[in-house]
Amino acid sequence: MSNQQSGIPFEATSSLQGYTSGSTAVPHNTVNFSIIANSGNTNSFNTTNINYYGETDSSQSHAEILQCLYTSKYEEHRDRVREPVEGTCTWVTEHSRYKDWLGKKSSGLLWLSGDPGCGKSVIASFLINHLKIHTNAVVCYFFFKDDSEEQRSATFALCAILHQLFVQRISLGAFAREAFQAKGKGFTQEVNTLWNILVKAVAEGGRGEVICVVDALDECEERTLDQFVRRVVGLSRSQTSDFPLKFLVTGRPYHKIERELGSPATTIRLKGEDEVNAITTDVNRAIDEGIKNLESHWGQAGKLEYLRNQLKSAADRTFLWVSLVLEILKDSEDGSVEEFSDIVSSMPRDIPELYTKILNKSRYPDKARRILHIVVAATRPLTLEEMNAAVKIKPDHKSIKDLGDLAAGFDKSVKNLCGLFVRVIDSKIYLVHQTAREFLIKGSSPGRGNWQYTLCSQDSNFLLANICISYLSLEDFEKDPLEIDLSYPCLFDERYIGYLQKYPLLDYAATHWACHFRDSRARQKELFEFTRLIFQGRSERVLTWFKVYWANHRHSAFFPDDFTHLMIASWFGQRAVVEQLLQEGGEIDARSERYGTALNIAAFRKEKGIAGMLVQRNVKAYFRGRDYSMRVAKDS
Repeated sequence: MSNQQSGIPFEATSSLQGYTSGSTAVPHNTVNFSIIANSGNTNSFNTTNINYYGETDSSQSHAEILQCLYTSKYEEHRDRVREPVEGTCTWVTEHSRYKDWLGKKSSGLLWLSGDPGCGKSVIASFLINHLKIHTNAVVCYFFFKDDSEEQRSATFALCAILHQLFVQRISLGAFAREAFQAKGKGFTQEVNTLWNILVKAVAEGGRGEVICVVDALDECEERTLDQFVRRVVGLSRSQTSDFPLKFLVTGRPYHKIERELGSPATTIRLKGEDEVNAITTDVNRAIDEGIKNLESHWGQAGKLEYLRNQLKSAADRTFLWVSLVLEILKDSEDGSVEEFSDIVSSMPRDIPELYTKILNKSRYPDKARRILHIVVAATRPLTLEEMNAAVKIKPDHKSIKDLGDLAAGFDKSVKNLCGLFVRVIDSKIYLVHQTAREFLIKGSSPGRGNWQYTLCSQDSNFLLANICISYLSLEDFEKDPLEIDLSYPCLFDERYIGYLQKYPLLDYAATHWACHFRDSRARQKELFEFTRLIFQGRSERVLTWFKVYWANHRHSAFFPDDFTHLMIASWFGQRAVVEQLLQEGGEIDARSERYGTALNIAAFRKEKGIAGMLVQRNVKAYFRGRDYSMRVAKDS
C-alpha cells in the first residue's frame, strides 16, 4: 500500500544524514534510512524529496498572495510610536545628506543613526508621512522591535514591505506568483526569495520609485539581520543607475551595524548623535508642548514657566527622559509648585537610575516582578485579559473559576504595580522603551539597586512556561472542549472566536508554551511531570489546545487527533522530554494514522537530533503501509 493510500503525509526534507543501507555510500545532503522490513529484506529510501500530498493548486490569486505576505500587523506596530510634536523632526528633511539621498535617481541607502532615547522611531514615522506627501514614490515601512516575535525578523520586514507594495501597485503581485506556486507560504520564510521578488518587481514592474523606511535595525535578530543588511548595502553596487529602489534605515550606532553600513561607497550616513543643536531644539519643543498640556491638566495656565526652565537644563537631548518626567508630573498628587519642584530637582538624570526610582515605588515588588518577567519573556505583547489570567493562575488551580473574576480596570492595577515602566496601548502591555528591557535583563555586568540586570531569560521563560502549562491543564478544556472542524479556515469562525474569548489565555498558552518550555533550558525537568496532563493521548484537553496551536500556525497538513506524548514531544523538538520517555519505554512505536511514528514525525519536522535518538532506541518508521526498523550507519 502506498503512502497516499494509507493516508500518511510525509515532509521529511531534513538535512539528517548518517543512515545507510549496508555499505552504500550516503550523500551528505540527503537523508537515507537503512530499512529492515519484516520480510528481512534491506531497502533504502531517500526522504529528501518526499512531500505530503494535498498541496494548493498551481494558480494563485492576488488575494491569496497578499494573505500569505500579511505575517505581521505592521500598521499596528507603527501606531505604538508617539506622534511627533509639531515642528520637530523637520531638521532631517532639511539636512543636505537627506536631500542628497532623496534626490538620487538611482537606488540609495540612507542610515540615520542615533543614541538610545533620542527619538529615532518618531523621526521614522514622521518621514513616512513626509515622503508620502512630498514624493510620488510608493512608500513602505517596517518597525523592528525586540519585544514582539513578529517584529524581530527580516523575513517579517520584507513580507510587510511586499504586502504594502502589492496593495498599492496590484500588478506587481504577479512577481511573487512563481515563488508562491513553487513553495506555497514557505516563500515568506526566506530572506533571499523575498528580496529577489522585491528587486524584480521594482526593476521590471515599471511602476515608479519605491522607498522603504525601516526603523530600529539594531533590534532585528542576528539570524536574518546579516542577510538583510548585505542585500540592502548591495543595492548601490549591483543595480543600474536608474534602479528606483531606496532604503532609509534607523538604528543605534553599534559597531557591528556600523561595520556593515559604514562604507561611504554604499551608504549615506546621517549621524543624529552629532546633531546636538537640532536634537536639543526638538527636545525643547517637546518640553514646551508638555508644559502646555501640564498647565491645562492642572488648570495653571502660564504658571509653570519655572518648570520649563528646569526641564530644559536637565533633559540632555533625551526625549525618553523628558516624556517620563512629564508623565510623573502629570500623575503627581496635588500639582503644587512645591511638589513639582521637588519632583524635578530629585529626578535622576541617568535613565537607569530613573527606572530604578520608578520601580522602587511599587508597593508590591514581587507582583511587579512577575509582570515584568512575563512582559520580557513573552513572544508577543499580552493583552490586559491575558496578563490578568497569567498573573492569577497557579499550578494547583483546577478550573477557570479558581482564577476568580477577571475584573475590569486591570490596566490601573498594572500601572500601580509597575508605574511608568510599562505602557498600555490598545489594551496590550509593553515596556516603556527598548532601554527598559535592556535595564532588566541580566548580563555580564552587575546591576545597581534591586531591579537593574535582575531578570534571567531562563527564569522568565520558566515562569511563563509554568503559567501556560497550568492554564492548559485546567479541567474546563476536558469538560468543555473546542469543537471545530480544522478542514476549513477557523480564525474567523464565530464559535472559535467565542471560545477564545471565554478562555482569554488559551490562544497564547496553546501557541507559545512549547517555546517557553524550550527556553527554560536546564529547568525543563522541573516541569516534566507537570506536562503529562496536557500530553495525555487523545484527551479532549490535549485536542483543544493542539487545535488552537494548529489553527494559529496555519498548518496545511492534516490535523493529527491521535498523537502520543512521544509524538508531541518529537513534533516540538523537545529533546529532554523525548529522552525521558524513551527511558520509560511504553508505546514508543505507536503510529498516528496520518503521520506515522515518532520517527516519521521527527523527520517531518526536520529534528535531526531527535531522529537520531529515536533510531538509536530502535523506534520504527512507517512507510508505504509497512513498519521498518532503522540502524545508524557506521563510519566507513
